[in-house]
Amino acid sequence: MIKLVHKWLQHSRAFWSNQNGAAAVEYALTLPVFLLIVLGGMELGRVFMVNSAIEGAVTYTTRIAMTGDVPDGYADRETYLKDLVRDQLKAAGVTNNISIVTKLYDSFANIGEPEIYTDTNGNNEYDEGECFVDANGNGAWDLDRGGAGVGAGENIMVMDVGVELPYMSGWIGEIMTGTRTIRLSSSAVIKNEPFGGVKWTPSADQVNCG
Repeated sequence: MIKLVHKWLQHSRAFWSNQNGAAAVEYALTLPVFLLIVLGGMELGRVFMVNSAIEGAVTYTTRIAMTGDVPDGYADRETYLKDLVRDQLKAAGVTNNISIVTKLYDSFANIGEPEIYTDTNGNNEYDEGECFVDANGNGAWDLDRGGAGVGAGENIMVMDVGVELPYMSGWIGEIMTGTRTIRLSSSAVIKNEPFGGVKWTPSADQVNCG
């Protein structure tokens, strides 16, 4: 019996001291963490790069927009300015899922302000059927009274550019943010130089009652 116990102990020591395959186990344990760090760093770097490209595109395009210049071959300024944004983003490898929105205002104080309405029931919010001043003329009450387009000389314009950027590795994106895409955006406010044209002005007397 003692010999059996002694032999069992010898085999146990040999088993626990055996290092064969240890490297494979360590590799299997550390590889997922290593990949997460490396791929996560690559994704983060790409996000920073594209975000910087969006900011640069907005800054560059709005500087051009202020002057009112339109090169030959373009029928209108809006198409030209949106093409400028896309060209800037294309250099950063972004060609899809781009949104470019421009809005016009008559003063800086009105940027992002809702259209004026008559609060009939006094609940401090717009309800369907209440009368409102349709400042942008689109036939609906809006939380933002800004008009569409790029305007003319001396108009105030807000340009907002957004990109729905897919992660290079979808599963990394889901781990980091819970989705397979991330929305990046940048905006700028400018006042056009007095280059002429038909200046956009909000409607002050176009009342709509739903």
